[in-house]
Amino acid sequence: MITYIARRMVTAVFMLLAIAFVTIALFFGASKDPARAMCGKPCPAETKEKVSAYMQTDQSVVWQYGQFVKGLVAGRTYGEGRQQVHCDAPCFGYSFPNRSDVTSLITERLPVTLSLAAGAAVLCLVVGIGLGALSAIRRGGLVDRFSTGFAMFGLSVPTFLVGLLVVQVFGFMLNALPYSGFVSFSESPADWAWHLIGPWMVLSFILAAGYIRVTRTQLLNELSAEHLVAMTARGASPRQVNRHAVRGVMVPVVAMFALDVTALLGGSVIAEKVFSLHGLGDLLLSGVNESDLSIVVGVTLFSAFLIIVGNLIADLLMPLLDPRIRRA
Repeated sequence: MITYIARRMVTAVFMLLAIAFVTIALFFGASKDPARAMCGKPCPAETKEKVSAYMQTDQSVVWQYGQFVKGLVAGRTYGEGRQQVHCDAPCFGYSFPNRSDVTSLITERLPVTLSLAAGAAVLCLVVGIGLGALSAIRRGGLVDRFSTGFAMFGLSVPTFLVGLLVVQVFGFMLNALPYSGFVSFSESPADWAWHLIGPWMVLSFILAAGYIRVTRTQLLNELSAEHLVAMTARGASPRQVNRHAVRGVMVPVVAMFALDVTALLGGSVIAEKVFSLHGLGDLLLSGVNESDLSIVVGVTLFSAFLIIVGNLIADLLMPLLDPRIRRA
């Protein structure tokens, strides 16, 4: 197990380095010039060259990549003399428009995205697995038809449309929920949850649709398996049979949950934009709009790191949930 984890971690490091290089290369291939955006209008050629040299965007892609990797390990320095700016390791770069290092910006925005991801993940699991299990156990009934329709609608409708409907109906028309703003959990747990109910509803509605379909399909397959049919024939109660069947359902659910949670932690751009939440998704979007290479690379790499770690945890949980995987 230790060898497997070490091998996965080494692979993860190379994957992150590759993602950083591709992101930097794609950014430099774009038509926007970060130095021109920072210089403003009008921007004489001489001034633009000085700004570009100060931001270190006048160098090649390979040089930029080398400096980025160096910054992660030993920190990085921009400019010279009194205008010199130092970014301590691990340095994801320095955002000149925000006058702050990207690591601090990520740390500042992370609680918003963590709060959004945690509540949406729990809610979508409860709704998705609950409705999916009831749909499989009462196949063909009213609950099954409702769950199937709910899942199909959730998979078909775009996230921004659900968000706008929630804001319009519950925020403006009924005035029942706040439609913007964020309150820290340490400041007031009640207000923290109250301001996040709307985003949680939107994201859990979209994500729960997938869990309903996966849980229903997998549970029906498990209930028709030979060993569970034999248990029923020997007189086992439906509760005992369902309990054994649920273990087989957990494997695909855990794999799906790892991807969804890490994607949420990476930043749910649409939900944050609709509800005016300043999380990682909003930070990434602002970096793209402002041609801020440091923010784009930093948030992309951080999101990739979360996805890789989430998948590693899911892979380690699989053998604990299903002994057949451990034997394989």
